[in-house]
Amino acid sequence: MNPGSDFRLFREDSCDRCGICFQRCPVLELAEDEAKRQIDILIRGEKDASLVLRRCVTCNICEFACPRDANPYGLVLERHNETGKAEGLPYITKFIFPNEPENMWTTTRVLMGSDELSLLRSWEENLEKPRKEVLLTGFYNNLVPYIAQTSLLGELKPAIVGSDSMFGMGEDAYRIGFLEEAERLGRLAVEKFSAMGVEKMYCFMVVEASMFTDVLPKKFGIDVGFEVELLDTWLLQRLKSGEIAVKDKLDLKVTVHDNCCGRYMDGILQDTTREIMERIGCEVVEMRHCREDALCCGWAGTVPTLFGSTSSNPFHTLLNLLQSLYLRMQEAEETGADVLVVPCPGCYAFLSLIKVLTGSRVDVYLPLELVQTAAGETPVHSNQERAWDILAATTNLVLKWFFSPRRFVPRPVDIDKPLPQAGRGDAARIRMFGRLYHGALVQNPVSRKLISLAVKSLITLYRAWLAREERKLLGMKAP
Repeated sequence: MNPGSDFRLFREDSCDRCGICFQRCPVLELAEDEAKRQIDILIRGEKDASLVLRRCVTCNICEFACPRDANPYGLVLERHNETGKAEGLPYITKFIFPNEPENMWTTTRVLMGSDELSLLRSWEENLEKPRKEVLLTGFYNNLVPYIAQTSLLGELKPAIVGSDSMFGMGEDAYRIGFLEEAERLGRLAVEKFSAMGVEKMYCFMVVEASMFTDVLPKKFGIDVGFEVELLDTWLLQRLKSGEIAVKDKLDLKVTVHDNCCGRYMDGILQDTTREIMERIGCEVVEMRHCREDALCCGWAGTVPTLFGSTSSNPFHTLLNLLQSLYLRMQEAEETGADVLVVPCPGCYAFLSLIKVLTGSRVDVYLPLELVQTAAGETPVHSNQERAWDILAATTNLVLKWFFSPRRFVPRPVDIDKPLPQAGRGDAARIRMFGRLYHGALVQNPVSRKLISLAVKSLITLYRAWLAREERKLLGMKAP
């Protein structure tokens, strides 16, 4: 498939309209007849009548649920591709495009310390050095670079490479239906690592790993040419061999968030995370939606708000994000677990955000951080502080929306260009919001309780509105 071509990821000839894809969807959970009707609506391209396009968080369960390998997930992406080409994207989407000065990496860096900024620079510089083995940071990993400050990475630590400009090897572009850009970025990334002489790549994030092992070769016909392994697999092997010694069993009750891309690579991450937890002394309890049926963390809850009648309203996007994140956090709380274990740094960052906004009692940890603790190291674990940093950057973006064009057409991303610097005004406002959110006015028990009540109330009202809109779309009357 050539860049710029019309994409047909959906195999319509294979689809028998059974509706299993949308029956199995943990967000929609449709009855059989309605699921069949919705797949027909989507195939016919009746976007305004499609409940799927209004609610789909691109968790990709439908792709794996389909008994005929028709790839209904690909059909969702095709419809988003059509809308995005015709209408562009809302201004708030600049948050995920690394070539826009408003992107979350550039803006969050404003509040990072020199130690983290130094790490990020060194990883970018390593991209210019020939290496046979590398550890790829992952673009959401670069929101929390402090997690690499551990001796456990051993010989992999000097081999860390990566840049936010690589845009997750095209994963976020793929997830929002910008399929031509996803293919182009994937090809450029493969060429980059091939030119470096990479033979083995370890990945902090399953997002990038699954792009190389599943999406790029199977959806776009791109031959990767090097071996890919998850850092979590590497960690488990060292726990098994004793190279990482467990000094103190943790004796924690944990529940595992299985992220969307963890369904790729034959689902190896799901078992790997649980075995790591058991080896360091944790009891694993499962959420209602887990493993292959797990809910998205909520970050991709923004996707359906980028297209359609409300797509230029950032508050719709933010409320859908909050209610999606809280849905996952509520399932974690219901298990009675002490800790929510999150193998994806992106999910980790945003589930930490909903934790601080709702005052959840459940702590959020990466597997690596818990392994550090069991091995006698104290992890930096600044996830809650970083959550407030991300909120400061988001507040600035929403503020700018009032004075900016409502939509934009994304430009192609240059993976060899450094991130644009935040403008002087942006940086000043982000620092101001950062001081506010980290200061005594917000960080006191009364304010935190009021914030929690306000956020939960907004989520409750928003969910009621979503339910009414869904009943209207399905032609149902309120009970």
